[in-house]
Amino acid sequence: MAKRILIVGAGSIGLKQLRAFSSQNPKPHLTVIDPREEAKARARAEFGVEISVEDWDSIDIKQFDGVVICSPAPTHVPYSIRCLIEGVPVLSEKPLSHTYAAVEELLKLAEKPGAPPSGVAYVRRYHPAHEKARELVKSGRLGKVLIARVNGGQPFTTYRPDYREIYYARRDQGGGCLLDCATHFLDLVQWYMGPIEEMCGYVEHLALEGVEVEDTVALSCKFKENDALGTVHINQFQPVNENILDFAGVEGFLRVIEPEFTCKIFHKNWEDLQVERADYADALRRQARAFLAAIDGGAPMRTSFAEAAHTLQLCLNLMAKLNIA
Repeated sequence: MAKRILIVGAGSIGLKQLRAFSSQNPKPHLTVIDPREEAKARARAEFGVEISVEDWDSIDIKQFDGVVICSPAPTHVPYSIRCLIEGVPVLSEKPLSHTYAAVEELLKLAEKPGAPPSGVAYVRRYHPAHEKARELVKSGRLGKVLIARVNGGQPFTTYRPDYREIYYARRDQGGGCLLDCATHFLDLVQWYMGPIEEMCGYVEHLALEGVEVEDTVALSCKFKENDALGTVHINQFQPVNENILDFAGVEGFLRVIEPEFTCKIFHKNWEDLQVERADYADALRRQARAFLAAIDGGAPMRTSFAEAAHTLQLCLNLMAKLNIA
């Protein structure tokens, strides 16, 4: 029987989630709530979904099998708390929040016996290239892996020309490179390497016009396991859209390049690895499938609320050190 899924928010990521869930078989019955008439009209026109006249405070979420939160970052924690209290599975978009307010309450609810399935949509954990690469890191084929390095960026203005008018321009909405973009990679390297114990670095506004939030981060971190070290350097103004992830072990070296999502390994020579061809949209579809499976008692979502809270705390601690309000 098709699941009933509520999509909260029909902005850019909400439409992507609608597309991902619409591709599932059987297709879920999708309902959208959003305060903006133009957003609801677009969701209806593109996906033929049901549009609720209710808002978050009035809608009965218990009528749904799951809730996907695609509204602004300040709503993620309170909306997720409501879902857990009412026993409804929930997948929240990232970042978990822009502050740590009420996060402890959320974690206590998520960790209770019998709590509904829940997680945060750090979608790269569902890409087959990263699944393959992580498997190699964990397998020991590289020997002891001691370095994780992310070096990436994109011409953000090309992909989001409205960046001055959306949440991105406001830190109190979860905007800026650190929470909006870099946490993708902080989450991802911890999936490969285990939790980050300490993190330091810099966040700066270097190039994007019309905003004051940072467009560049340069982070260094120490992982709890193996005394391994890592770096995450991301900017949002370089003309090429490319992210390079390197994992250096004492016996081998692994590289993943996005958005082609290619993988290669080095021992004495470079060897290209065969991975399933997939793009970012494929990863979203796989994540949607995983959430529907989790609702039916399948594997937990790959980024838990606790893991997302740890990443958030690392970022908030750094912002406090840098005196960033």
